[in-house]
Amino acid sequence: MSPELTRILTGVPELDAVLRGGLLRQRIHLIEGRPGTGKTTLGLRYLIDGIGRGERCLYLTLSETEEELRATAANHGWSLDGIRIVEALPLPPDMPGPQTLLLPTESELSALVDRIADLVDQSGAERVVIDSMVEIRLLAHDSAHYRRQIIALRQRLSGAGATVLLLDDLTSDGREFELQSAVHGVVTLEQIERSFGAARRRMRVIKLRGGDFQSGWHDYVILTGEVLVFPSLIAQEHHRPGPPIEILSGVEQLDALVGGPLATGSSTMILGPSGVGKTTLALQYALATVRAGHNVGYFTFDESETTLRSRLVAHMGGGEDASIGQGGGGGTGEPPHRFFLRRVNPSRISPGEFIWNVRRLVEDKGARLIIIDSINSYLDVIREEKSLLLQMNELFSYLSNMNVMAIVIGAHSAQLDTSKEPDALSIITDNILSLRYYERDNVVRKAICVLKKRQGRHSHEICALHLTEDGVRIGARIDVPDDQAGEVPLEA
Repeated sequence: MSPELTRILTGVPELDAVLRGGLLRQRIHLIEGRPGTGKTTLGLRYLIDGIGRGERCLYLTLSETEEELRATAANHGWSLDGIRIVEALPLPPDMPGPQTLLLPTESELSALVDRIADLVDQSGAERVVIDSMVEIRLLAHDSAHYRRQIIALRQRLSGAGATVLLLDDLTSDGREFELQSAVHGVVTLEQIERSFGAARRRMRVIKLRGGDFQSGWHDYVILTGEVLVFPSLIAQEHHRPGPPIEILSGVEQLDALVGGPLATGSSTMILGPSGVGKTTLALQYALATVRAGHNVGYFTFDESETTLRSRLVAHMGGGEDASIGQGGGGGTGEPPHRFFLRRVNPSRISPGEFIWNVRRLVEDKGARLIIIDSINSYLDVIREEKSLLLQMNELFSYLSNMNVMAIVIGAHSAQLDTSKEPDALSIITDNILSLRYYERDNVVRKAICVLKKRQGRHSHEICALHLTEDGVRIGARIDVPDDQAGEVPLEA
């Protein structure tokens, strides 16, 4: 590889993955975003990684003081020892006299640019962060003046042999692209406020001149001591060889109704109104998978760990519990076995983080069955994107490529309407199991039927469904006299 295309790691492994190996060495990169998006944190993480590799690092600040930077690092538990911090403003006394910001002179801006370039040259630093470019913009007469000085700064910095991060606040009234056009790489950070819950942070690489990168938006979170990036999922990049497996539910009548086992690589949707037994049915397949010696990942948006344990989880030989939505989650409780329970907080998680956690169970724990309970609550996570079918189709394709079976639970109370979410998801799933209530002899009862199975034949009968502490039991076919046909509502 030619020297100009060698890479330098950022200190954030998943960001390096998005950048296909890191930033371009000895090139200038722009990190831009509104205040509060984490530019300074990312810059510090980049320099701290450099110190760990024995490289010389320089932080040139035009806005914050050294004391403020050290306080920011201390909040993350980081030490800035070894990083040279220089406050580039105000200019030294031997520089041109002060000018007002209302009527700046070209010599004042030129002097600042020269000072920045001289400090980088004199330091001999291999990694440099300049924070922030908005201070330089304020000194410029107009966009043409600003662009000339930026080009001059780029030329000086390019000869210094350092890999430079320029931080920009995007605080100007009119969006200008002088910086984007002048640098070699651009990463944009964005923060989206929700009507309720935590703000969502996401990033994208706009350009990386001469280098490959993963395009699109990628969610990220900033936690104490770390920055976590969740690269968007590209299903075609992931494959796991190995023989497929087929899972019977362990209930003979249910397997006869479904037409046999469910196969890895397939997706199944369980539909029905609230309380009809969708979770119990999904857990029945989870139990059968665990007993067959395979790992299961269960993501629940709606039910507490206590409620799930009162059903079938206790039969699975323990599990690992974690809360998802606080930045990646972690295990607590009993040691991990084959059943991995993840409770998801919809108001604290982004779509990218959720899919990343699914990937971790598949790739790190070897899960062969993933259950999402329920898709209705997952809709609340991605509502602002309005892309349920696109995201779920990519997720199903990924799971299929990885030889994993997917079960998605969806609640609905009216007739199945594939033009609306979440029922629209039934179009791209391989199998659909429909649960519903019916009334007989003034008693509310439950029924089950199979609406669709792409990979084989299935029964078209509507059978009674009974829920027990040990799982599900399928009763006889429901026969209704013609004059009482209304007793069995066929919502689907």
